Amino acid sequence: MSINQQEFSALGQAQLDKAVRFSAILLGSAERFASLQLELSRKLLADNAKVIKSLSEVKDAKALTEWQAAQAQPTIDQAFTVARNVYDASLTTQNEIAAFLEEQVAELNKNVIGGLDRFAKSAPAGSDVAVNAVKTFINTTNAAFESVSQTAKKVSADLAEAGVEAATHSAQAATAAVARKKPATGNDVA
Repeated sequence: MSINQQEFSALGQAQLDKAVRFSAILLGSAERFASLQLELSRKLLADNAKVIKSLSEVKDAKALTEWQAAQAQPTIDQAFTVARNVYDASLTTQNEIAAFLEEQVAELNKNVIGGLDRFAKSAPAGSDVAVNAVKTFINTTNAAFESVSQTAKKVSADLAEAGVEAATHSAQAATAAVARKKPATGNDVA
């Protein structure tokens, strides 16, 4: 079983194409994260200017307490928004890489089966049973892998989504509880 120059050249070109595609996936991910970082920096700069302006308008302890309570929820909301955006960008990158790797595994399996077919043509009589058994094993393994992979993706996505939702609701409830307590404390001090 020899490989000719044309097959070797096609193999090299295919590997180059895969490397370029994988690099594009990684660069797209870096671009998403850089965009998120720039967007966050702009928003933080604008928000900090508003916070400083509103803080300069505070005249007494009671107003300071109310100002602090008013700042808590937007800050937590913004933190969760940023976390959600980072999570979404990470998930997109993970899905792109997983799809790329799944394609590579499928191509490898196709090449193995093609190699088995070429081997079967030149193999001694009676070896077709063994070749068919290996093909069946590969196909069964691929089907099981695909099923487990799809289930794992669904379960992990559902768990991550539930975790983010639960954390968001807990933080909002905690912030609301703190906001309710602070004005009472501020009234006692003032």
